[in-house]
Amino acid sequence: MKKILLAISAISAAMFSTAANADISVSGSANAVYVDAEGNSQGHVGGTISFSMSTTTDGGVTISTGGQITNDPDAAGGAGNASGMTALTFAFANGSITVADDVAVPAGTGLVGELVGHADSNQVTHTNDVALTTDDGSGISASTSIGDMTLAGTYFYDGGHNNNIDGGTTTGAGASLTIPLGDMSLVVSSSSVDANGTEDSSTGGALTMTAGGGTLSLGIETTSGDTAATEGEAYSVAYSTTLGGASVAVGYTGFDANSNTSQKTDVTVSQSIGGGASIFAEYSNLSGAGAVASSQTLGEGVVAVGTSVSF
Repeated sequence: MKKILLAISAISAAMFSTAANADISVSGSANAVYVDAEGNSQGHVGGTISFSMSTTTDGGVTISTGGQITNDPDAAGGAGNASGMTALTFAFANGSITVADDVAVPAGTGLVGELVGHADSNQVTHTNDVALTTDDGSGISASTSIGDMTLAGTYFYDGGHNNNIDGGTTTGAGASLTIPLGDMSLVVSSSSVDANGTEDSSTGGALTMTAGGGTLSLGIETTSGDTAATEGEAYSVAYSTTLGGASVAVGYTGFDANSNTSQKTDVTVSQSIGGGASIFAEYSNLSGAGAVASSQTLGEGVVAVGTSVSF
């Protein structure tokens, strides 16, 4: 992604003082996508302009934040809006701490086969998905290195994103550990959420390795607690490689939750055409007892083709 680096020091020196100096980077992306869910067709046109700002204190702590101007690139007729500027990250020599209105616990670690970004639009409802109902909110996240491993933790105190520190009705906590194993990498995570007395937890793991000129990922995700509809496990696998100049990935996930089974298969293909632009195609199919029957507006199989540009 191309970035336009803006040095604000000259502006601040001219307008205010030389005491306030920082770096600002601006980047953007846009896409145009055709999506078809078994006859229900939509066009998704949108994009995002992102601003990243950072400065470094005399003690060597880097403080950063960011914001976005977005027209939803993954929905039909997405309305424009501004977001961000609600998080501060403090980076130290061996880790970082983020205070934000939106931090997420590491749920879904093992769902490595879920690959699509557009081809899940208007897909049938998934009644036995292995997921936490709420996995983010206002809170704090942190990460640090332990030898060659990385430990990350998150706690959110208000799942309503209202920064109610002592009165949030939904709270959650989780941690993940990333362990390099030669040419493989293992990530394990555990999270729990209390939604006004409804308590659920998830545990996941993902193992990634090189295989046959590509990358193979294996994952498992389990959930348990008070929400019967999502209590169970999922086994997931994905393989990505290059064919010619195109990037190709295939993923499969089998779900066994709420005494029902379902299967999801994802396929993605992307080809760069230069200048930060690429063309891509996606396909996703969700079937089984945990998938609601197709309708005029929702389908099991969804196809998406389009172009994406990074600026």
